[in-house]
Amino acid sequence: MKITYAKICRYIIEFTICGLCGWIYETILTSYLWGKFAERGFLHIPVLPIYGFFAFILLPIFKKHNEFFTVFFGSIAITTTLELISAYIIEAVIHERLWSYRSWDFNFFDGRISLYSSLMFGVLSLILIKGVHPLVNKISEKYSAKVISITGSICWIMILIDFIITVIQKFNN
Repeated sequence: MKITYAKICRYIIEFTICGLCGWIYETILTSYLWGKFAERGFLHIPVLPIYGFFAFILLPIFKKHNEFFTVFFGSIAITTTLELISAYIIEAVIHERLWSYRSWDFNFFDGRISLYSSLMFGVLSLILIKGVHPLVNKISEKYSAKVISITGSICWIMILIDFIITVIQKFNN
C-alpha cells in the first residue's frame, strides 16, 4: 500500500473530526453537569486531540474484528487504560489536571477514570468504527487528492500552531 500525502491528509481530517466530536461531547456533557457553558479542551480551537489519537489506536485494532460487542468492550478496556496513562503523562508534563471524575460515582485512581466515561468511550468507539470512519472513507473518495491535501494541510497546520501557542502560554504562566 502506497502512502501518499493525500492519504496522510485524509487521516489528519479524520483526526480533526474525532477531536471536534470529542470537544462537542465534552462541552455538552460538562455544560449540562455544571449548569453553565463549560468549554472543554486544552487548545484554543474546538478540538480535543486525545480523541483523535485514541481513534488512530482503535481503527487498526478493530479493522477486521469490528463486531458490536468486540468493539464496545474492547474499546472500553483500551480507552480506559489509555485515559489513565494519558492523565498521568499530562499531569507530569504540564503539572495540571485536564479532567477529573472525582465528583462522579464509580471513579477510580483519584478521579482519573470512571465507569461512566468508560461506557461512553465504548459508545463513541462504536460510532467511530461503524459510522465516522466509513463516512470519511466515502467522502474522501468523492474529492480529488488536491482537495483532501489542502483540507488536511489546513487542519494539521491549524492544530500545530494552536498547540505551540498553547504550550508557550502554559509554560509562561
